Amino acid sequence: LLDPPCSALGLRPKLQIDTKSAKELLKAADYQQKFIRNAVSLLKVGGSMTYSTCTINTLENEENVKFILKEFPCMRLESLSHLPGLPGLPDKGLTEEECHKIRRFDPTDTSIDTMGFFLAKFQKVC
Repeated sequence: LLDPPCSALGLRPKLQIDTKSAKELLKAADYQQKFIRNAVSLLKVGGSMTYSTCTINTLENEENVKFILKEFPCMRLESLSHLPGLPGLPDKGLTEEECHKIRRFDPTDTSIDTMGFFLAKFQKVC
């Protein structure tokens, strides 16, 4: 399980009010990529990695999935479509099929009472 530090934009109730600038959000995604690099290097062939955040920020979610797939061709995205939640958001660098393999939990989704968080599962195949 890779649950790197994130912007926590999905937490509720948000007890601490703070303003995240675009620069701070970019820094969070960049910082997470350091964790991703280390996690992938430690993962054995055949091993699984679940990437999770407690944010609704696409830079830290869908775009980090895109980063993993681009930077690490040995990582294959596994389907989580059997789980509740919504598919990934379109137009963030993932194919429609890839979007349907990941799970996004949105606190504004009235069909499920949840905080905002994100899940993607990978298997190292080489």
